[in-house]
Amino acid sequence: MSIVKRPRWQDLAVGLVLLAIGAGLVVGTFGVSTLPGQDSMGPRLFPVLIGGGLVVLGLMHLLAARTGGGGNRPTIVDGVESDLPPGHLPTLLWVVGGVALAAILFRPLGFIPAAIAVYVLTARGFAGAFSWRHVAAGIGLAVIVYVGFTAGLGLRLPAGSLLTDLL
Repeated sequence: MSIVKRPRWQDLAVGLVLLAIGAGLVVGTFGVSTLPGQDSMGPRLFPVLIGGGLVVLGLMHLLAARTGGGGNRPTIVDGVESDLPPGHLPTLLWVVGGVALAAILFRPLGFIPAAIAVYVLTARGFAGAFSWRHVAAGIGLAVIVYVGFTAGLGLRLPAGSLLTDLL
């Protein structure tokens, strides 16, 4: 039995788009002016990191398109093409539901509960079952991100209007 994976033009297109966006972000970031005496990290650090990550992902997609590796695509087994499912609808619904719930919770409850909702529902979608470990990991991740933004970067994330009304 011989198995041959066919590269698809979509993999090539996604790789080229990611590469172009990443390169454009990195090049465009150096046009951002900085103030004299500004910290060496400045406003360029995160856009350059994100752009660099997109370039790496674009190159990985191009490599996968060239070698036939990567995600779901039609596979030829002994000359017969099999149809692999393009996605799993329940997983998609859990993830979209988590993002929608976070959008609803963000203003009244703040960043931490909204981030926990996204994490827990996304983990539920991918794991296929609820676990209290997902809740614990969501709490930990949300608190780390919150502290990182507020203490590390000096940016305030919303605490939520209900919380501020109670205090």
